[in-house]
Amino acid sequence: MKRFLWAMLLVILVPSVSEGAGYVALNYGTGGEVDESSYGIELGGIFLSSHHPRGGAFSVGLGVSIADTDEDPPANPTRKYNDGNEQEVSLVLGAEITPAFFGVAGVGYASQDIVKPGIDPGGDSDTDRNASWMLGARYVVEWFNIGVGYHSRRGVMAGIGVAF
Repeated sequence: MKRFLWAMLLVILVPSVSEGAGYVALNYGTGGEVDESSYGIELGGIFLSSHHPRGGAFSVGLGVSIADTDEDPPANPTRKYNDGNEQEVSLVLGAEITPAFFGVAGVGYASQDIVKPGIDPGGDSDTDRNASWMLGARYVVEWFNIGVGYHSRRGVMAGIGVAF
């Protein structure tokens, strides 16, 4: 957790010392493989770049999200079930396609505790781990940003945030 906080601090401070801006976006997802509501936050930076084909900008963000996947123990003692929420950490990269309009892509790592009750009183618990990906678009104007996309585990994602 300490490393994550340091990484977030860098993502926020680097844009302030370069030609760029920071952003914070709140995300909501529904309808994917998880099939439950998902909430997340992404912190990142938007950087002006001479490497961009038209002198535009790139963006880099770190995100965390949580999906409400907690299930009640099933009647069938051999069926495994989700215990608690699924958490995800992701890296999101973007490139300006036209002024203020970004194409974004991300990769992430999600984990979920699962339990197979079985015959033992405590059951057998394990962790389900999944890689994830996301494709989308983001529109950033002055202090405001809004985005939409598709996430492999969270389904359709929508986000709104501020740029600073």
